[in-house]
Order: sequence, then C-alpha cells, then structure tokens
Amino acid sequence: MEVCQELLHQFEAESDKFLDSTVTGDETWCHHYEPESKIQSVEWQHPDTPRKKKFKTQPPAGKVMCLVFWDRRGVILSDFLESGETVNSECYKRTLTKLKARISRVTPEKQTTFRFQHDNARPQTSFDHCSHCKVWLGCPTTSTL
Repeated sequence: MEVCQELLHQFEAESDKFLDSTVTGDETWCHHYEPESKIQSVEWQHPDTPRKKKFKTQPPAGKVMCLVFWDRRGVILSDFLESGETVNSECYKRTLTKLKARISRVTPEKQTTFRFQHDNARPQTSFDHCSHCKVWLGCPTTSTL
C-alpha cells in the first residue's frame, strides 16, 4: 500500500513526465496449439446450409513463459523462455540485459533515468536481483508491486 501511495504522489507531482519515465514488467503463460490445416477442416455442404460453428477442441500443444515489459507507448520487449524453463534470478538477469539493450535502441531518452516496476515474485525480489537492478539499470527507484 505504501508503494502505491508513493507512486500516486509522484504522479500527482510529475504528471506526464512520471508516465513517460515508467517501465513495467510482468510474466504470463502463453499456450500454443497445433492448428488444424485447411484441408483437414474442409467439408462439402449445400450452399443453403448454415455454416457450422467451429470450436477448438484440441488440447494445447504446450505452454511457455513470456516476460513482457512495456511503457505508456507500448511493448518494449517480449521474452519467451525455453519450454520447461522457469523464471529464476539468472533467467531474470538475462532478460534484464535484453531489456537494457532494447531500451537503449528504442527509447534512448530512457537510457539513464526511468522507473522500473515489476511484481514481487521471488526471483525479482532476491537480494542479488535487486542490487543488479539498481546498479545495472541505474533506476532512481525500483518499485515492487
């Protein structure tokens, strides 16, 4: 609650500058399917027959973890992990390295000053990771929500 209050006060004081300087990150599972080919789904019907509703009944082929980082203008980086890989400190550091390179290339005005927000999952709050964020990213504030 304190972090939310602090962010609200910063927004009230800085307005658009606050929003422009904030980068947010989160992770999600992405399910993928093996689509049925068009030839497999073709059925001959009379022209007056109503079209058949098609439902996806096949089970997912798998799922992968995706780490997404965005600012107010849109997505900066989507990083898909290898199948079976989970988010741990080392994985998160590799992704942050990609994020830093992407920020330097896409939004050079954020190279030195931006706020980085991410959730408080174990890999993101480990001591090793937090010190890595502050030194490596150069963030004036690293907030966990």
